[in-house]
Amino acid sequence: MAAVTKIKPRELPAERYAADLMYQALLEIGDSARASELARQIGRPDVDLHLVRVVAATSDRFVFAERKCTLQSRQLDPQHSFERNVFDTIQAYGRPIPFHWLCRELSMVYNRSVESLSPALKRILADAERFFWVSRELIGLTSWLLDASAGNREDILFDNFLESEMVTPLEKLNRTVSIQGGENAAEFLDSIGRPVSTRVLQYIIWKSSPQQYDPIATFQKLWTNSQITLISEAGWCGPKARDEMTGEFSVIAQKSIPEDAELGKHPELNQPLVINDEEMEKVMKAVLDSDTVSRASNLLEEVFEVTPVDLTYQDDLRTVTSALRNRPDVVWLGADRFLPVGAIPAYVESIPETLRIPSLDFVDSEGNPLDRLIEEEGFDGSLRNDIATIYTQDVQDEEEPPLVPDSPPATVRCILKYHHKEIGTLPLSLLPYGYFPLEPNILQVRIQVQGGIGMDVWINNTTRLAYGLLDWYYSIPVDSGAVFYLDRLEPDYYEIKYMDETEPNMFISRNRLDELIELHHRAQEEELSMFDIIREIMEHYRRGMEFLTLHTEANVVRRVSRRMIASLLSSYHCFFQRSGVWVYDSKKLSQGFDRSKRKYLKK
Repeated sequence: MAAVTKIKPRELPAERYAADLMYQALLEIGDSARASELARQIGRPDVDLHLVRVVAATSDRFVFAERKCTLQSRQLDPQHSFERNVFDTIQAYGRPIPFHWLCRELSMVYNRSVESLSPALKRILADAERFFWVSRELIGLTSWLLDASAGNREDILFDNFLESEMVTPLEKLNRTVSIQGGENAAEFLDSIGRPVSTRVLQYIIWKSSPQQYDPIATFQKLWTNSQITLISEAGWCGPKARDEMTGEFSVIAQKSIPEDAELGKHPELNQPLVINDEEMEKVMKAVLDSDTVSRASNLLEEVFEVTPVDLTYQDDLRTVTSALRNRPDVVWLGADRFLPVGAIPAYVESIPETLRIPSLDFVDSEGNPLDRLIEEEGFDGSLRNDIATIYTQDVQDEEEPPLVPDSPPATVRCILKYHHKEIGTLPLSLLPYGYFPLEPNILQVRIQVQGGIGMDVWINNTTRLAYGLLDWYYSIPVDSGAVFYLDRLEPDYYEIKYMDETEPNMFISRNRLDELIELHHRAQEEELSMFDIIREIMEHYRRGMEFLTLHTEANVVRRVSRRMIASLLSSYHCFFQRSGVWVYDSKKLSQGFDRSKRKYLKK
């Protein structure tokens, strides 16, 4: 025996209610329909493509043909008697059905015109033992009605296949919340909080006033009561239970479809997606007409109605992604993201001028160069280690990446630098190589702000920069040295976290930043060399400063490489390292350049 899946309370009625809405929509359309068309026909915000796909794939009332949903009842055997197929069609719907819908459904079974079937259908429906008219247009089954002809409780229960335990609790409840012949059905049903079988409810109505009970009139009164709803097989429910069931629609929509259900009921849904020319034109039109980045996952759903619940979803997503990557008129942005060629913002394709390290020449009074690079062999103290740290590296000033990237960690620690905060960029040198995908050259990722909205961020593997963080940067009260963390959740989806942490050696207070900005303007006006800029910065720190602090502050004044700062510290007598920090001695300024370093000068 196959394993039985236990259903949560009210889960089955909620799915049945959703199926009823879909069933009615297909009857209204009078043909098969795509899941998205079906959702639009229903026209409710709580019924979307995902819900329709899940319910259609798991309910035996629906089948798929050419990726369109249709009713199982439309495949009844035309060799069966006409009366049997009429009964089965109404029973499959489980609710009163308009005559013209019923006639149209049967015309599909028999492949005959509605006009030719209509007279025969009217003759069949005249059988009052099996069918009844709910109204002039609506037909129901007498099996839905309570047979109260026996006149006493025990016989009525027996004749209607009801058990005493099914009705006793409701009989007691009726003493508190009287249904009064059906007048208070909504209040009575709400007090129960779940659907009640149609015969059980009619029995309670009969019990409340047996002398006035009429089965057809009672059903008609219930059906025309807009406050209550008949759910096929489940029964009648009040507005409270109905609202609770619709609240479960979003949960049902997220369910995965059991493999045996999908393969058994809809084997064609397990076939891989094949894109024809017409469908490819729709896909391309959607990409080329969009003002934003298009995602293959969205196109897969919108054009082909394939959702994550489908067994072939991942393969179909690769099919659409691959088809777009092979198109010359679109550009791939990593994962399943695409833009028309030429639509990538121009600023993403270059290094901003403020981040470029200028090539400037300054000389002393005797015409000797002031800012000169030397080989690393000539670096003093701990400088060779200092320039190797990840936090001193930056755009246009980083080590060569490894030939083969290591497997990067999921979480990385980043430190905000002032010149990047000003323009909303992040140097990839701060991250392990390969933390963001290395292909394509320019890609887009989504970064979710912890507890806030997300950002679409551009990554350029050539400029080695991430662009698009400006708005988030300005929410951080720290100008330089703020520590934040990046968590990789998916290859193109990240989360950013900031917890008021700072890196002491890179933190710059607002007052100190103002002083550095003033020095920046003066360095431009007076054409100060980097040697002069470093001297002025170090004069502020009489007891010495860490290399990382000097590097951070110097780059506020003017973009400069770590090797240039290390060369200057090593080449002039006025700079020296003491107890791990760098000190400037103005008394040794006159001694100038250390001649012993000439052999290390870069040519």
